[in-house]
Amino acid sequence: MVNRMPRESLSPRWLVAWLGRTGTGAALVWGFAEGTLFFVVPDVGFTLTTAFRPSRGLAQLALAVAGALVAGSVMYAWARSNPREARAAVAAVPFVGESMIEATDRRLDSRGVRAMFDSPLGGVPYKVYAVLAPERLSYAEFLLLSVLARAERMLVTWIPTALIARWFRRMEEGRKRRILLIAHAAIWIVVYALYWGKLWPA
Repeated sequence: MVNRMPRESLSPRWLVAWLGRTGTGAALVWGFAEGTLFFVVPDVGFTLTTAFRPSRGLAQLALAVAGALVAGSVMYAWARSNPREARAAVAAVPFVGESMIEATDRRLDSRGVRAMFDSPLGGVPYKVYAVLAPERLSYAEFLLLSVLARAERMLVTWIPTALIARWFRRMEEGRKRRILLIAHAAIWIVVYALYWGKLWPA
């Protein structure tokens, strides 16, 4: 079990707020935003919480999945009613592009729905699958697969973060806070530098 930390040990105040209601509400909204037209994954938020409070980070992960499911429903309905417009909107999202959508379309043709699970860190946003799904899946099938695919994708970042939090749990609080905040920022900066620099495999 990871020990609960007293609020005063988690200063600065913004961090205390993030680990409470602020981060919890943000996880739901962030999951929805990234599932539609935003381009930064909610993992950035819930892994920060997980680094200090793994169980609360897991709750935020669940909310991010819930937000993503609402977003996926919106994108699925849009693609079913106006596939060209929905596809063009997703292609216009920074760092997506039509080439990624075409490559994902081909993988879905060759692999079927297994393609949604093949590479959880492969860099293909959920919104891409959502706009391609109406051609292949009923809404009920898409929603069920979305629960599994989103949970798998986000657990891939939550699990190692929770393990790191456990490893650091006995360290002096001020030092631990500094190390975890710097490590969290550095890791996500590197990840997005690689992804936005087209060096992350899609």
